[in-house]
Amino acid sequence: MEVIRIKYDKDEIIEKNPEVAVCFKCSACALFCPVTMNVSRYNIEDAFISQLYGAEESTTLKDVWMCSNCEKCIMVCPQDAEPAEVFTNLKQLSYQRGLAPSSVYALAKQVLNTGIAYETGAKVNADRKKIGLKELSANENVIKELRIIAERTAFKTEVA
Repeated sequence: MEVIRIKYDKDEIIEKNPEVAVCFKCSACALFCPVTMNVSRYNIEDAFISQLYGAEESTTLKDVWMCSNCEKCIMVCPQDAEPAEVFTNLKQLSYQRGLAPSSVYALAKQVLNTGIAYETGAKVNADRKKIGLKELSANENVIKELRIIAERTAFKTEVA
């Protein structure tokens, strides 16, 4: 997807693209968005369009991480606007520019170093053993493959 690089001005966007007004007025996505329902400063009614049209601004690219990727917006959007796909692409752009939350880079580093998305230790493995699950440990084959993928895709785990 190509990110449109213009400054965000709601009235100007609607004037140039009248069909976008339908998106601003619809708000179907906002009724089902778990983030909108639980985070007072997040307003998906404007977020989709402002994220798309304001993608050059660093504050805009940080806010895309509030989207939980539940894809409820896709299911209810009568315009087939695919807001979740837009947010996913903008998250990728944000990550590449070093604007993702530090926890995202830490998670990427964790996965590349251990092949596991969360910390494992004696407590986790003791709990797993109690319920009949095998212990978790780093898998060198998985780590090797993940590092090859990261290298070939120029995937980074540090903020630039």
